[in-house]
Parts: sequence; structure tokens; C-alpha cells
Amino acid sequence: MKISILTPDLSHNCFGRAYLLAKVLQRRYEVEIVGPCFQSKIWEPLARQDEVKLKIVPGYPPFYQSVWQMKAILKDISGDVIYASKPLLTSYGVGLTEKFFHQKPLVVDIDDWQMGFQKEALEALSPMRKLKRFASSTLYFNSPGSYWNSLLGERLVGFADEITVSNNFLKDKFGGTIVWHGRDTNAFDPKKFDGNHLRDKFGIPEDRKVVMFFGTPRPYKGIEGLIEAISLLKDSRILLILIGLGADSYSSKVEALIRNKLSDKQARLFGLQPFKKIPEFLVISDLVVIPQRRNLATIGQVPAKVFDAMAMAKPIIATRVCDLPEILDGCGWVVEPESPENLAKAIQYVLDHRAEAEEMGWRAREKCVERYSWDAMEEILLDIFRKHE
Repeated sequence: MKISILTPDLSHNCFGRAYLLAKVLQRRYEVEIVGPCFQSKIWEPLARQDEVKLKIVPGYPPFYQSVWQMKAILKDISGDVIYASKPLLTSYGVGLTEKFFHQKPLVVDIDDWQMGFQKEALEALSPMRKLKRFASSTLYFNSPGSYWNSLLGERLVGFADEITVSNNFLKDKFGGTIVWHGRDTNAFDPKKFDGNHLRDKFGIPEDRKVVMFFGTPRPYKGIEGLIEAISLLKDSRILLILIGLGADSYSSKVEALIRNKLSDKQARLFGLQPFKKIPEFLVISDLVVIPQRRNLATIGQVPAKVFDAMAMAKPIIATRVCDLPEILDGCGWVVEPESPENLAKAIQYVLDHRAEAEEMGWRAREKCVERYSWDAMEEILLDIFRKHE
């Protein structure tokens, strides 16, 4: 059996979830990923991957070109079963067309609450800017960022044969089966990496205590709160490392805040990194912080990076958002969101209690291997796709 995984945009970080599903399903089935590329290149962390077959269609943002785009995607689909990543036009919309016209089974994967992102963005806008956003969403209806695209996709979820989701909030809202953002715990194994050698490679002194944030910067990820927390601490050993900054306006804002709040010796910044490089960065960290804010954009989202850190046996501090408290129960620290003071206290505690932190890290890895590994994901996905063999 062959599975065609449809992603709404190969140039966006949504490609990451489609790639994860493909890698796990590829253990048992022939798999391809099909989708448009709305920008000039594939999403940077996966731009050089060659493990999964891609079929790339040029992305045409204006709605009047969407018919030709959908035809091109449909032409490239060769799978017996369709697995649409995100309920959006260029993935799930194409999947519905294939289901109704060619009677192919259709599974939809919902890894974020798309309408939550839309509602959170609208709350900050004036009435006039809201109207402009609605108008733009009409003109660029097929764009993954379109309000109407998100709304329509959510309303049509019930037409899928099966639903998978990435957390309990989405399960309560849409039903279906939870497939976590699992990690390959054989590749993400701290015993395979020499932390001292990699610290030398990156020029990080042995006595520095590395606090790390890893991920695409977004306002809802709470990076400002983390920077504020580090600025409150008077510990000269602490080095904040942020990985994933890009050329966008928000990354520039983060860089400006760091220059204002921290000295050159207190922070180091890195851009987007290939997936294969993630363990090399994580192994040099003493602590990974996931400082999510709690709002409409995050209540339906579990950051995939929590599983990266767990697999690498890292001490983790996260905020009490979505399923993070459940995931880190017994193997991490959880604080209330948007409280730099409490976050600072937690960071200092973890860094001052090294033995306890290391024990927590190994507990996190054990839990990741048992519940959030590719092996665990495979069992769940096979239960779904065996029905369509």
C-alpha cells in the first residue's frame, strides 16, 4: 500500500509534521509527500533531506489561481490512501477531492488549532485592520494563513474517514486519535554525542551554564519572558542560547530585546538548523526552557521541541499550557506562563541542583522512549492504516 501525505506548504514549518508522519509510516509502507511551495525554497530545516520522496507543486497565492494549483497537486498524487496534514485547502481540500472523485480513503491530521491562531491574531487588530485581513484572506483564500481557509477546513473535518490529532485539546474538539510529535529516540540519544567536544566546537567554556530555547520564534512562544527571566538572574555562569532565529520582523525584535536586556556574554543566537543537527545543539545545554504563553494560539498546541529535549535526557522547564504538565509529569518542572520572576527562580533552582536535574533528564528520556518515540507512534498509526490495506 502507498500513502500520499499532503502538506499545505513545503516552504513553511508545517512541513515538519508531514515529514514526521512520513518517516514513521515509511517503516511499513511506501510513502510520498505532495504539496505546494509558496516561497522560493523548501523549509530550511528540511531543505536537504533525501529520505522521503517529495512531489513539489509551485505555490500560487491568489485565489483565482488555486484551481490550477489543486489540479497540479491532484495529478501528482499516486497513493492508495490520502493522509492530509492540517485541515487546509491545499492539503485537506485536495484530499477531499480525491476521496469523492476517486473513492480513496482519507485521513486528516490536525496538529494545531488553526482557528485559534486566527482568533488570537484578530484580537490585536483594530476594526479597520480586521476588515483588511478578511479581505486579504478572501483574495489569498488558498494560502495557509487565510482566515477563511482555516474556517472552512475546520467545518469540513467530519468528512474524513479518520482523524489524528497531536494533543488532548484537539481530541476533545475534533475527536480522533492522538499521535504525539514523537521523536526517533535511537537518533536522539545523548550517549552518541560528545558534549565536551561540541562545546569546544561552538566555543562555549566548560563552566558556563547553558539555558536553551530551540524553535521558530513566534510571539506566543514566550521568548520575551525568557529573556526577562535571564536578565533578572545575577549568575554570571548563565549563557542563554536561542536557536531558530530567522530574517523575519519578530526575530529582529527578539535580537533588539536581547541587546537591550543582556550583555554580549550572556546570550548567543543561532539561525534555523537542519533537523539532523538538533541533537548536537541540545547536548551542549544544561537546561531547555519552553516558555509558552497561554492564549488562543497555544491552548491547542504542544511544542514538538519538548520531545527533542526529552529524548536527549535534558532537564526541562515548561509553562502550564496545553498538555505540557501531563507530558512532563515526574520528569520536568512546570511554572505558570508569563511570569518571568517565577521562571527565573525555577531556572536558578535547576542550575543549582545538578544531580536532581540530571536525574530528571534521564526520567524524561525514559518516558519519551516509552510513550513518545517513533516506535510508540508506529503502533498507533498502524492501527489506523491497517484498516485500509
